Amino acid sequence: MKHTGPRGRYGRRTRRTAAALATGIALVVASQGGAGADGARRQPQAVPAAQSAPAAPAATDCGDPKLSLRPPASLPAPGSWPQDSKMAEIVRRGYLRAGVDQSTYPFGYLDPVDATLKGFDIDLLREVAKAIFGDAGPNRIQFRVLRNADRVPAVESGQVDIVAMTMTVNCERRERVDFSDVYFTAGQRTLVQKDPGLPARARTEGLAGLAGYRVCAVNGSTSLTRIKEPQYQAIPVEGETWADCLVKLQKGETDAISTDDTILAGLQAQDAKFTEVVGGRISEEPYGMAVNKEDPEFVRFVNAVLADVKRSGRWTDLYKAYIGTSLDETVPRPPAVTTWRTES
Repeated sequence: MKHTGPRGRYGRRTRRTAAALATGIALVVASQGGAGADGARRQPQAVPAAQSAPAAPAATDCGDPKLSLRPPASLPAPGSWPQDSKMAEIVRRGYLRAGVDQSTYPFGYLDPVDATLKGFDIDLLREVAKAIFGDAGPNRIQFRVLRNADRVPAVESGQVDIVAMTMTVNCERRERVDFSDVYFTAGQRTLVQKDPGLPARARTEGLAGLAGYRVCAVNGSTSLTRIKEPQYQAIPVEGETWADCLVKLQKGETDAISTDDTILAGLQAQDAKFTEVVGGRISEEPYGMAVNKEDPEFVRFVNAVLADVKRSGRWTDLYKAYIGTSLDETVPRPPAVTTWRTES
């Protein structure tokens, strides 16, 4: 059954009010800024869409794309690296340039109360900056807001030093950028309205039960690629951000949203009365931080930071602070990394 317009299965006033509220939140998120390189409140720098590079050819099999470069045995002390290293370059500049999202609760979002960027990914990036400079001052990191489709081009072109924004590690992306060790593992599921008009299969099978229905995901995401697979027979709807997909769901412009369960939990928390996450995981989505392929020593350094974050208990603290409150589940162990690839 193909749907081409608003379905209006709820009271029109109720749904429009909810949609308007979500739209307001999305506009606040899109228009506010975090701390800039000098610590002042400002608009995070956005990479224009025109700077996006053309899509790369299909990647060859890279083996296990999750294998990154072995970190040093312990986290290097600030200033202990060679002067021609990426870390030394960042120190000379005075701040780390980090590509982030500001509309994906609870990984990267703008708190409308104090207009600061927060989230699991945001705080991990702060840990990287702290390890480079030896302090966690707000002037040590400059956030640059990216669209999903612009993450890889921004790293390739050197507009950012690193990207952390729920980015799945895969062979296609590994052709163009390098990745840190995996710091979180999610899985794709589906968010729908609590609508009796949806097929019963949708609640048990998620995306597989939505053949002929409209399903939203963000352009440039692995989620949208999966929605377009012929086996699902879904009608793909592209959103600018995940908040945009939520607004489309509330306004009846899509029937579902399908992406990582952690992202869906954040969306569902914003509209808990009318939405629910359904179906089991249909994929494994390992998250890594993206770094330019010409900076292998920086990849190793970031891996040392992540290992220290996991070992110290900081990873667990961040999970409890952000993700555990959304998924309402027992805090898992951080992803264990025991194997690395040998080439630089």
